[in-house]
Amino acid sequence: MFDVAIVGAGSAGCVLAHRLSSETSRKVVLIEAGPPKHHGLNVRAPGMYITLWRSKLDWNFTTVPQQHVDNRQMYWPRGRVVGGSNSFNTLVYIRGHRDNYDEWQRLGNPGWGFDDVLPYFKRSEDNARGASEFHGAGGLLPVHDAEPSPIARAFVDAVAARAHVPINADFNGASQDGAGFYQVSVRHGLRASTATHFLDPAGSRDNLTVITDALALGVALDGDRCTGVRVRVRGRDETIAAREVILCGGAIGSPHLLMLSGIGASAELKAAGVEPRHELPGVGKHLEDHLLCYMVHRAKATTKLSRAGLLWSVMKHVAGRSGMLAKSPVEAGAFLRHAPDAPRPDEQIHFVPYGIRPPNSDIHGDPYWGRWATIMPGLIYPRSHGEITLKSADPAEAPLIDPNYFSAPADLEHLVTGAKLCREIAATAPLAEHLEGEHFPGDGVKTDDELRAWARLNVNTIFHPTGTCKMGPAGDPMAVVDPELRVHGLRGLRVADASIMPRIIGGNTNAPTIMIAEKAADLARG
Repeated sequence: MFDVAIVGAGSAGCVLAHRLSSETSRKVVLIEAGPPKHHGLNVRAPGMYITLWRSKLDWNFTTVPQQHVDNRQMYWPRGRVVGGSNSFNTLVYIRGHRDNYDEWQRLGNPGWGFDDVLPYFKRSEDNARGASEFHGAGGLLPVHDAEPSPIARAFVDAVAARAHVPINADFNGASQDGAGFYQVSVRHGLRASTATHFLDPAGSRDNLTVITDALALGVALDGDRCTGVRVRVRGRDETIAAREVILCGGAIGSPHLLMLSGIGASAELKAAGVEPRHELPGVGKHLEDHLLCYMVHRAKATTKLSRAGLLWSVMKHVAGRSGMLAKSPVEAGAFLRHAPDAPRPDEQIHFVPYGIRPPNSDIHGDPYWGRWATIMPGLIYPRSHGEITLKSADPAEAPLIDPNYFSAPADLEHLVTGAKLCREIAATAPLAEHLEGEHFPGDGVKTDDELRAWARLNVNTIFHPTGTCKMGPAGDPMAVVDPELRVHGLRGLRVADASIMPRIIGGNTNAPTIMIAEKAADLARG
């Protein structure tokens, strides 16, 4: 019998395993479907993340055909490895806007306002800039400033000039507005994930058991109490007993596991062949995700990508943890407001000094060889909401993922407006002096209708699904967990990952997921 069973060794699960096992009287088990391969070169070298896509370490999800996006079945990479998607991502460290958390509190979630969650952000952080009002030092997660390329510096200056915004030295500081360089979770040229910096230091503790290559089949219920987790390990099904279970499977895995356990909307569960055990209609609903488009430009002096160059880069990383593979490809960005009276920035732009193969990532393609730069206008507050539902009662079969992209026409219009702005930025000095013309979408795409068609062909997830086990008070019929992350109506069961976000945050979601786990650790301690 364990005191706590944590399901999913991703961004949140590794943090919880570390924090809860630090109490030597508490027996903790961490269950992960993937293998412990988070020290492989393709995982630890930040610039090699794309080689993990469609590999054995990837859940390799695809959406159902998206009705409003040319019926595309869109590829969603998700990490099936210790570290989860924190072993896959580009390591950008963004917390979101302070009003995101104040909104969570206004929605009936006391203790989740910005002033409440800031200490948890700071507790995990070891910021190279040192401790301050907004940052922590001495935590377990390294947060560093990367050395930006000259073209990234030109991008920042061009955004400031064209959009009339400040150059922001810290998107996680007093204000999010402006253009600047992203901080990243990289140390000494290596990926700094919660697997390497939270779980590994706890791995030798006698009271922590880590079980990998173990597919969770569902939670065990005795009436309204959760009593453990059913798992399949090396072809054998067993139940791991625990006094409390915490799901950390992310916005896909956590609702999937709840529904497989009979927790969700009864009619939908019956249709999939699952016996309903606990009516909770919000499970799997309220799926939100960030979107972006790629605008690829020919460049004069960026790093030239070639097969020989990539081989040399691998050798440089192996020999000295240096070169292009030792850093995140995302160097710079911006947070802008489409309307001057917008309450907070609603446009996030990512900039990389490489080419991203158009039109999208639905199918595999080679890297874009040559000298390129890519500007990516983004949608961070989608009006379109989707859902995760069961395809069948088989735990080994992926659920149906329907983000319902562009079901709200305003989302498409937002990306078209952002694309126009990014074209103007590309034509603004000093960035214009580094570019030789737009390759994609190119001169043949000019009118709004042409841009809409291009966006539908090109739009891609930023890999930030949230909200499918959303947090809310008992009076919210679609809330899945309460403000202490306990599943409504059940005892001994919590969810702690990006799925609990009642509204998606304005920025990359890894840092907020780590914060959620830090707070969940205190809640689980009682």
